[in-house]
Amino acid sequence: MRSNREGRRVRSALIGALILVTAACARPTSTAHQALPTPSPSPTPTTPLVLTATAPFHNGEVGVVYAPVGLQATGGVQPYAWAISDGALPAGLRLASDGTVSGTPASAGTFAFTVQVSDAGNSTATIPGSVPIAAALSVSLIPACATQCSVELGCVSVCGAFGGQSGGVEPYSYTLMSGSLPAGTALSGLSLSGTFVGLSGYLNFTVQVTDGFGATASVAVTFWMYDHISLAGGTCYSTYYPFPCRASLPYSGGIPGGPPTVRVLSASGSFCTRAVTGGWVCNPSSNLPPNFSATVAGGSVIVSVPASPNYPFEYNGTVTLQLTDQYPCGSGTNCSTTAAVQVTFAGG
Repeated sequence: MRSNREGRRVRSALIGALILVTAACARPTSTAHQALPTPSPSPTPTTPLVLTATAPFHNGEVGVVYAPVGLQATGGVQPYAWAISDGALPAGLRLASDGTVSGTPASAGTFAFTVQVSDAGNSTATIPGSVPIAAALSVSLIPACATQCSVELGCVSVCGAFGGQSGGVEPYSYTLMSGSLPAGTALSGLSLSGTFVGLSGYLNFTVQVTDGFGATASVAVTFWMYDHISLAGGTCYSTYYPFPCRASLPYSGGIPGGPPTVRVLSASGSFCTRAVTGGWVCNPSSNLPPNFSATVAGGSVIVSVPASPNYPFEYNGTVTLQLTDQYPCGSGTNCSTTAAVQVTFAGG
């Protein structure tokens, strides 16, 4: 009996101990910690991407090195990438990887474009640009001087134009590089100012034009100076009004290529007619003698007054003639000379 009671007590103790152990394992302790997720690092703050030009885009000239224009990007996330996003640079210019526009223009015109910079964070910034490119500086002889410039000594300065120019960029300067200018003249652009004097003959010289970008072009020209046109005076005399008078007035000088023209500038003298009584009545007159003529032929001016058998008159006076070279020394300008002819028609 006693052994049975002892066995039941042992079993009860074991069961109680087992319950305590089980409860202890199931209850959380205050010192246990749960695992938490690791937070992501915050993004590095940046300033906005900005694009600026260190100098404005400027004009250029074909064949002349373009002064570089630098573009500068700030902010964003480096590295930067550069591109033309709209339009096009002038042929011959390029956009470098450092944002510099440079080169030598190859074509004229005005070119509009947009420069874009992109950063590593996919941000972009743009700046517009416009570049006028002038044609290359060029000079040439005018058609009248293609072989030589022909001028008369004593002619006015309008005779001096010899060349024309195109392209380039102002301001322009003009320099005599070789040879000598005709006496009495000075260089004025691609023209000579002053009055041609000195000896006849030819001169060769070269003029160089320099523009605002330092581009140069030159032209070689020959000037041939001819003696100034001249006309000799003379006398047209008739011993009696039924007979004509005729005079040949030689001329010289001028530019070959066509006969000059002649015209009457003035007349001054005494004109007499026969009165019914048979005497002569004379009065001052600024009119020409009846049927007076002056023509150019064979290197002379031919002056004549025809016979007047049916109209008795006497004339004694001076007629002033102007002889004009028809080779123009400039637009609307011709060289000329004057001479006087004494006309005498006797009444008998």
